[in-house]
Amino acid sequence: MLRGVCQAGFCGGWMHFPRLADVPARPLLRCKLLSMGRSVGSSEDITPRASLFRRLRKESAEGVFSRFLRISVTLLSLPIILMGYFQAETGREFGVGFFKKIWLVLKMARNRRRILTASHFLEHLIMATQILRVPRSVEGSVVECGSFKGGSAANLSLVCDLCDRKLEVFDSFGGLPEPSDTDKRHILVNSREIHSYEQGAFCGTLPEVQRNISKYGKISVCNFHVGYFEKTLPDFSQKCVLAFLDVDLTDSLETCLTYLWPLLQDGCCLFTHEAHHMEIAGFFFQEEWWRSKMHCAAPGLIGAGTGLGLIPSPGGFRSCLGYAVKNPNTRDFELNPQLGQSGVPALAGPGR
Repeated sequence: MLRGVCQAGFCGGWMHFPRLADVPARPLLRCKLLSMGRSVGSSEDITPRASLFRRLRKESAEGVFSRFLRISVTLLSLPIILMGYFQAETGREFGVGFFKKIWLVLKMARNRRRILTASHFLEHLIMATQILRVPRSVEGSVVECGSFKGGSAANLSLVCDLCDRKLEVFDSFGGLPEPSDTDKRHILVNSREIHSYEQGAFCGTLPEVQRNISKYGKISVCNFHVGYFEKTLPDFSQKCVLAFLDVDLTDSLETCLTYLWPLLQDGCCLFTHEAHHMEIAGFFFQEEWWRSKMHCAAPGLIGAGTGLGLIPSPGGFRSCLGYAVKNPNTRDFELNPQLGQSGVPALAGPGR
C-alpha cells in the first residue's frame, strides 16, 4: 500500500548524501526502510539499516563515469520512451500542447526530488499519457490506491487538473495492514531480491500527504478516502478512467481489483507498481479467479516480471510499472500474419 525509497532518475546520481531522504537507490533496487529480507542465495538476514548502507556503498562505488553513462542513456532514451506522450493528439482535446507537456515533465521531475516517493516520474508520465488520451466524453475519475507520502498523487493531480478530472486517493494513512502468511515475503527473481512486509510499514499520514500535494500538486482535484481498502472501497461507485495500485500485498490487490475493475471503463488501464513481483504479476493471469469473480478472462499484465522498459538497469531497461487493459477494442489493432515465409518478416513493430 505504501512504499519506501525508489530508484534514481536522470536527475539523481549525486556525489554526496546530505540526508537520508535525498539518497537515490540503485535503479529498481528500492530501499524499503522498514523491510527485512534475506538475499537470494544468501543465508544472511538483511536488516533495514544494513541493507541501506550496503546499497549506499554500492552507489558510492559506482563511480562518476558509470553514473554519467546511466544519466546519459536515460536522457537519450526519453524521446523514444515518451513518444506517445509527445504525440500531438495526446492531450489535444484538453488544450495540452508541446510546451505544456514540457512544463509537466519538469514539474514531475522536480516533485520526485522534493517528495519521498516509491515510483519514478517516468512511470507517472506513462500514466499521464493514458489519462490525456481518454476522450473528454468518457466519464470517470482517476483512482490511486496507496499514496505513501503523496509523491505520485501530487504528479497525477497535475494531470487530472489539466483534464478536469478528480483524483480519488485511497490509503489507510497509517501504514500497511498485517500481512497474511503468503504476503510476508515476495520474490523478485529479476532483481534477485526477497521483499518482506510488516504491519504499519511505509506510513504517510494524511496531513503529510495533503501538505505535499498542496505544495507540489493540485489538491483541489483530490478526494481522500481514509482507511483500509476493504472498508473504503465498497462505498465507492464512481466510474474511473485509470487506476494506479501501489499496494504491495496480494490481499490488498485482490480487494482493489474486486471493487475497481467493474468501475474501470472499457479500453482503460489499471496500473500496478509491483509488476516485478511474481506474486502480484501472477494474479493477473489467474484464470479461475477472474472467471469466478469478474466473469471475464484474465487480462494478463503488460510488463509482468520486469516492468515496462523505462529505466536503464543492468541487463536492460526495466521499471516497477505494469498495466492491464479492460476489454481492449481489438478492432483498432493491426493484423500481422505470422507466416514465416521467405521475405515476409515473422515479427513486425517499431524498430523492426
